[in-house]
Amino acid sequence: GAVANSAVEDGENGTMKSGEIVIRRGEMTDIPWLAPIERAATGRFRGHPAFAPFWRQNFPPELFAEHVRDRTPWVVTIDDGPPVGMAFTSEIDGIAHLEEIDVHPDVAGKGIGGELLEAVCAIARVSGYEAITLATLTDVPWNAPFYAKRGFRILGDHELTPGLVQLQRREAAGGFP
Repeated sequence: GAVANSAVEDGENGTMKSGEIVIRRGEMTDIPWLAPIERAATGRFRGHPAFAPFWRQNFPPELFAEHVRDRTPWVVTIDDGPPVGMAFTSEIDGIAHLEEIDVHPDVAGKGIGGELLEAVCAIARVSGYEAITLATLTDVPWNAPFYAKRGFRILGDHELTPGLVQLQRREAAGGFP
C-alpha cells in the first residue's frame, strides 16, 4: 500500500527534514557510526536463532564505504548530531528493495525508525518505483506489525520475483531463515 510522508526531499543535496530529525544520504564521514548502530540495533534480536551465527561478526568499514559510493545508504541524525539510524536500499527485478534498516536503541520509541522507513518509501516512489520490498523475520512479535502498519504485507510464494527467490536462497545458505 501507499505510505505517506510529510518530509520533502531537497533535490540539490538529497536531504529530508522533519522536525529535529534529518534524513539524508550517507557520506563517508558517517561510516564510523554505522557499524555501532547496526550492532546495537541487531541486539534487539539477541536470542533469536537466526542471529546466533552473526553475534561475533564485525561489519567492515569497506562494506559501508561501498554502499556510500553506490549512494544507497540513508542516515538519520537528530539536531545535526551523528547518525542514529540508517537504511540501505537497492533494486531487485526492477523493484526498490530495502536491504536493511537500523535505529540505535538509545533513540528507540521516538518514531525515528518509522520516519526513516516512510522516507525511504517516499524516495522510492519519487524515483518511479511502484513498490518496495524487504526480507525480514515474521516470528519476532514487534517486527511484522511495524512493517504492516506502514503498508507492507507478506508476499505469497507465487508473488516472489526471481531475484527475491534468489535472495531467500542466499540468506538461507548463510544460515538466515
